[in-house]
Order: sequence, then C-alpha cells, then structure tokens
Amino acid sequence: MNVPSLENKFRTVLIAAIATTLGASAIIGFSGNAFASETQSADTAPRFTVEQSGKHIVNKGVNAYMKGDFSKAIAFNRNALHQGLRIKHKTMVYSNQCAALGAQGRYVEALKACDKALELSPNNWQAFSNRAAVNWLNGDKLQAKQDIQAARRLDGEAADITYNINIFG
Repeated sequence: MNVPSLENKFRTVLIAAIATTLGASAIIGFSGNAFASETQSADTAPRFTVEQSGKHIVNKGVNAYMKGDFSKAIAFNRNALHQGLRIKHKTMVYSNQCAALGAQGRYVEALKACDKALELSPNNWQAFSNRAAVNWLNGDKLQAKQDIQAARRLDGEAADITYNINIFG
C-alpha cells in the first residue's frame, strides 16, 4: 500500500493554494481590490497605478504590489520613506503607498498617503488617479470623478486614467 508522506500532502495543499491565489489574482487583474470592502467585479473595479523608479528601494514596494502582496508593499514603502529620498521619489512612494493601502481597503490611510504625494507634487497624475480609485471604493463618487478629471488634465494618454474614467462615468 502506497501512503503519501506528510511532506507530499503538504506540497499538494501548497500547490493548490498557490494555484487558487494566482487564479484569483489573474481575475482581479492586480487592480488592487481583493480586499476592498465593496464587492466589485474585475470589470467594474477601478485600477490603482504604481510607478517604478530607478531606485531599488522604491521598486521593492512596486514589485510586491504587482505580486499582490500588499502588506509587503506597504512595509517596503514605509521603509523607503525613511531613507532620505528626494521629493520626486518620495512622491512616487506615497502614491504607491496609496495604491497598496487602497487595495487592502484601508481607505483613510490611503487617502492620507495620496494627499501627501499631492502635497509634495501637485501635478502628479498617478496620485490623483489613485486617490480617485480610493474615493470611488470608499463611496465618494463625486470626489472620485473630480480627482480622475484632474489626473486626465495632467496626462490624457495614460491607460489607467482612461480605464477609470470609463468606470466612473
């Protein structure tokens, strides 16, 4: 009689869990809404925008976000903010932090991060776009529309802005 070892059983469960997670991530499209308090289909959920940098410390958070590990992205972003970054990179990190926090449904914290990014750089379309997504998910549809229009005035060509405009109406 061939009885599977405990290690083989664990491996099978682990592979099944990874497959389920990857499948869910593909459906969500890494839009960052896996933990949002509102139930949104992938077709009606707004997209968050994360921005890469030439700085490795910034990209660690982006890479974790893209893998769907929002907790790790938040931790990497917090660490990056304590590294004495220039304003340009701080702005990116705050905007990316807004996306990661928003993806977890932590809207109050996400809005603070977006506001900080916009305080540092009032013309940052990613921060406006992320704040629009957070406001939309948090139920402030009017502010979401105002923010996405501000993002559009800054960069009318960005695909995430066009996508969100179609969601927001």
